Amino acid sequence: MIALSLLPLAGMSLFSYFIGRNQIEESIQLSLGKMAQDTADKVDLLLRGKKEEIHLMATTFPLIYDGVSKTYRDDIIPLLNNYCFQQDVYDLLIVLDVSGRIVGINTTDRNRNPMPGETISEILGADIADFSEENELFKSSITGHNKHLGWYQSSLVQRLYDYQTEDVSHQYNTAFSEPIRDPASQEVVGVWINVLNWSYFQNILDPVEADLSNLGLSTGYAFMIASDANTIIGHRYRSNRRMGEYMQSVQGGNYYDSRLVENHMMENLHKAILNQDTHSVYDLPDGGRRIAGLAPIEDISLGWIVGVEIDESDIYRPIRSLIYWLLVAILILASLVLIFTYIISRGITVPLNNLTRSAATISEGNFNERVPIQSSDEVGLLASSFNEMARALSSRELQLQELNRNLEDMVRDRTIELENSHEALKRAYYDLQSAQEQLVQTEKMASLGQLVAGIAHEIKNPLNFIYGNTGFLADYTQKILGLLEAFEKLPSLSAEDRAEIERMKESVQYSFIQKDLKILIDNFTDGSRRINAIVSDLRAFSRMDQDAVSEVDLHASLEMSLNLLRNQYKNRIETHKEYGDIPKIQGYPGKLHQVFMNLLSNAFQAVQDKGEVWIRTRTGSGMVEIEISDNGSGIPQEDIKRIFEPFYTTKPVGQGTGLGLSISYGIIEQHGGKIQVASVPAKGSTFTVLLPIFQEKAL
Repeated sequence: MIALSLLPLAGMSLFSYFIGRNQIEESIQLSLGKMAQDTADKVDLLLRGKKEEIHLMATTFPLIYDGVSKTYRDDIIPLLNNYCFQQDVYDLLIVLDVSGRIVGINTTDRNRNPMPGETISEILGADIADFSEENELFKSSITGHNKHLGWYQSSLVQRLYDYQTEDVSHQYNTAFSEPIRDPASQEVVGVWINVLNWSYFQNILDPVEADLSNLGLSTGYAFMIASDANTIIGHRYRSNRRMGEYMQSVQGGNYYDSRLVENHMMENLHKAILNQDTHSVYDLPDGGRRIAGLAPIEDISLGWIVGVEIDESDIYRPIRSLIYWLLVAILILASLVLIFTYIISRGITVPLNNLTRSAATISEGNFNERVPIQSSDEVGLLASSFNEMARALSSRELQLQELNRNLEDMVRDRTIELENSHEALKRAYYDLQSAQEQLVQTEKMASLGQLVAGIAHEIKNPLNFIYGNTGFLADYTQKILGLLEAFEKLPSLSAEDRAEIERMKESVQYSFIQKDLKILIDNFTDGSRRINAIVSDLRAFSRMDQDAVSEVDLHASLEMSLNLLRNQYKNRIETHKEYGDIPKIQGYPGKLHQVFMNLLSNAFQAVQDKGEVWIRTRTGSGMVEIEISDNGSGIPQEDIKRIFEPFYTTKPVGQGTGLGLSISYGIIEQHGGKIQVASVPAKGSTFTVLLPIFQEKAL
């Protein structure tokens, strides 16, 4: 009995161990691959943003200055200093003329601290050919092409900055160049170069280490490899890394500019990168073993590869703990089985032997035999039953014969009744489930109709900016071109010519056009941004209706709801956001978003004219609280108890279905949370949603 009872437990334990180990390894590999891809996407986003910035700088420059020459040096330097301070990522911004002479460079760093004046004086007017890396960019862009330079150490930056005591990532750069073209002839008149400090790419990798550490995986971090699949250009272990308020070298040495194969003997990782694998498992020289997820950046011309790795011992720590507790459980259960088996066997076997002998006598037809009753437990009751059996055997035999004749009919009738009852219950369940799904879909479609109408109205306004200002922009541009052509036809800049130029400027209102042109461009930018935000939120909303449980960012969901409901409250209701420091929770993103849409829509509709709505979030006792308050009409006390009932609504006919709060109540209960409401008529209402951060069981 002991062996039979422990055998299933031992088998189940071994099965759980191997299945758990395989599932953890597969899950970690997928998660690391996704984290690596997310980090690579962030690097791509930074690269695209900086390419767009330099293009905007280079195309804006000729609209401000007539040419690229040293005569504009005093005007160009303040512009470059301002760009450097505002963008806060560049070490150097350089403007070159067609001969390669440096006519402009920022003289202050990102914090507006002045750089060495003597060195700046030496660089201004110097030939870019003296600096090989930037000269490569100049030679490409002077022919009319934009270019970017990958990971390198700029000798020009080293002359102006002292990064020797800083994080080693500050000592490297990447650079972008763009041709400067004359607006009229499109001829290349110069080159614009931006030199970006590499630390901003390292700052994308470092948060991965913190995220994994928060999950209890302290050995995890992100790294980046150059296009040769061998050179490390971003890593956790580097010189002078800032940890808190102090600069220190992290244990492990400086991995920057080291080689996977030659310096660290990581041939398996090197081969996985060359094979374009999404993950790799490889051994370390010190005997450790690591699992890494890999993802290339989108810009294939650079060819960088982002990786996220974790030590295998860190991953399988829960498995080792599971083995220990399984062994303890097996020993405890074995001891209990041994003790109870002995006690029970002694209490059962002796009475059963007596019962067996008496039963054998009765089975031979001797109904005068009686079983001795020695206790009142189950065995004693069994002995008493045997005695009753002997006395009633004859009469029961006749009854059994009669029952056997009627039993088949009784079983058949009862079976038919049970089948009919089961079918009725099943039909009722399917009908109820179908009705519930139809009600939820009806509410969703009603909300979606209102949203589409509001979004169409919102898209129309920014489009009016574009169409309304296109004519003005074309007219102003034509006048400026005409004025420039007139300048070119003048034989010289004599006093009469200058007077003629001034007269022509006044005739076309040159000063007004110059100021208004920026306003028009700002209108285009603002309108395009608003259209993009509205369409992005609508697409995100349409993808959120899914049945998978995932992490939910409640602040992002609230912001999306406000964007989509903008037409209900803009220019009428002032919203106050008092967001606390809350974590992401587990749940259905689409269903929770529907709850916030219903609550915010009700709050906006409760304010008849102008008013205010407050949105507050906080945590407490393992729960996240979302509080939505308004100063609208409020809810009478007699209606508060019924507002969560299906089809019950206080709105006029045609304005509400009475399903929004009922569905919201069901969604929050499904997540293990609560909805609380407090209201004062004519003063407003407050709805408080309490949601658990972690789910104790699957939803």
